[in-house]
Amino acid sequence: MKKNLLCIALLLFWGMAVQAIDIRLGHVGAPASPQQSIANLFKQKVEAKTNGAVTITIFDSGTLGNERNLQEGVRSGTVDMTIGGTFSHVLPWAGILETPMLYRNLDHFVSVFAGKIGDDIAAAFEKAINVHPIFIVPHGGFRYITTKGVAVRKPDDLKGLKIRNPNVPAYNIMANAAGAVPVPLDFSELYLALDRGVVQGQHNPTGNIVGAKLYEVQDNLSMVPWGIAPHVVCISNRVWTRLTPEQQKAVREAGLETAKEYPAIAIQEEKEQLDFMADKLTIIRPEEIDIPAFVKLLTDAGLDELKKEYAPEAIAIVEAIIAAK
Repeated sequence: MKKNLLCIALLLFWGMAVQAIDIRLGHVGAPASPQQSIANLFKQKVEAKTNGAVTITIFDSGTLGNERNLQEGVRSGTVDMTIGGTFSHVLPWAGILETPMLYRNLDHFVSVFAGKIGDDIAAAFEKAINVHPIFIVPHGGFRYITTKGVAVRKPDDLKGLKIRNPNVPAYNIMANAAGAVPVPLDFSELYLALDRGVVQGQHNPTGNIVGAKLYEVQDNLSMVPWGIAPHVVCISNRVWTRLTPEQQKAVREAGLETAKEYPAIAIQEEKEQLDFMADKLTIIRPEEIDIPAFVKLLTDAGLDELKKEYAPEAIAIVEAIIAAK
């Protein structure tokens, strides 16, 4: 009897050992960044839910490649997992999800991606780009605008300003609507470009501003809520199919919990990061900003241009997001 129980225990242990897997998760954020906070929370939950049978090893700061390399790597299976943007270089319509002034607040963002809209978007990603989305999460909080030589309180303050944009049409459309001059640059080039005056401003969540020390080469941070960038946290199909059904379920649950809990962390981190930067540049608070005028950029000018740039299906998603409560 004891021998039989021992054999069963050994078989169970061996079965668990065979299924043990380490997932290499890469992102481009600094050690202090929204991506790292998301990765840490997700790692903790996955390892707890699988009793350590599935582990996550995090590679930050572009160690496994820039964002495009990581996204292509997950698609091809050479990278296990990434916290990346919307894959808009291969799925152009997805860039519309990054449109400035689209989300009213973090609660609005969470409700959108936790519901049918989010499910439909995730399904479209899986079908179109051959990855397995686990969850969609905000890239920190709102993207705020930092500048040198001008303080931004109303849209007119952006006129003529050379502002770094990710190379996504939705950002360019909204920058043009404000009269700014959008300049596409990789994030890794941003600090030097700001320092040398190639661009005068940029927009990022506070985590990236602090993590990349952009406050060293900027004078002002304006809390214009210049959009929330969704990050699709996805795993390669090669790794996903190696997980047991129980492990897949645990990873999905960990992802859903991370998506639900991370926004509160983002709010707290933003507060801490703003406090850290308070004596390093001038922070222009929301009450000092004509936010309704920025919202009008989207409704009065941006939407018409977005309709010219993006397919009707993408415009329908934006209209659904705007209508969502």
